[in-house]
Amino acid sequence: MNEFPSIATKPKKRNASTPIVYVSLYFLLLAFFIYLHSISVPVEEKIQKVIGSIDFAFKGLEYPKTKSSASRLSGDELGLAVFHAKLKRVYETAIPLVKSRVNETGDQLQFIIPLSQLFEEDRDTLRDTRQELFAEVTQALIKRSGVVATDMEILINAGGGLPSEENIKDHLAIRRVHALVEAFLSKGAPARNVYVGIKPGAENKVYFKFYIRKSFDNQFTKIGDQ
Repeated sequence: MNEFPSIATKPKKRNASTPIVYVSLYFLLLAFFIYLHSISVPVEEKIQKVIGSIDFAFKGLEYPKTKSSASRLSGDELGLAVFHAKLKRVYETAIPLVKSRVNETGDQLQFIIPLSQLFEEDRDTLRDTRQELFAEVTQALIKRSGVVATDMEILINAGGGLPSEENIKDHLAIRRVHALVEAFLSKGAPARNVYVGIKPGAENKVYFKFYIRKSFDNQFTKIGDQ
């Protein structure tokens, strides 16, 4: 019987480099996923665009809702703006040559009109075509005064100088102011809402100013304050 010589097997030595390879692969994969994450961080703007595109696809185009300028105004500011717009329409329709201006705070509106547009030349007689103007202004003033006390001031140029005590009744500027007041009162304007005054100057203009009573000092000096 043949006997084979015993072959002695040497114990296998554990390869020390294998764990190093595994660890290296682990860190390599970890670095790869960190890189993927860094380049795929969501950006808010891009997300909104994507969401907007999706909404557009399913809902159609929708415009953002914004508050109108009127809705941002308080009730009193809105009422004042409507009152001023009404007066501008009335004056500009009746008298194309009228000039208007608003003060810096926006609560006083003034109209400047040549005297020739209201009166006949060198007379205190009002033009017949201005009756509708007086009526519409009076209606607007009454309506606004029902919300907040609002006054109208009429200031007229006296010509070369102020009238003296002797000729005050015969002075043309005085008679014209009286005619304007009577025209407004005849249309229903409350006397407590109408103030009048005259000033020196030859500009031949009349000034109508509308203002909230508690927020304005009259253009002219009151006799009681002198």
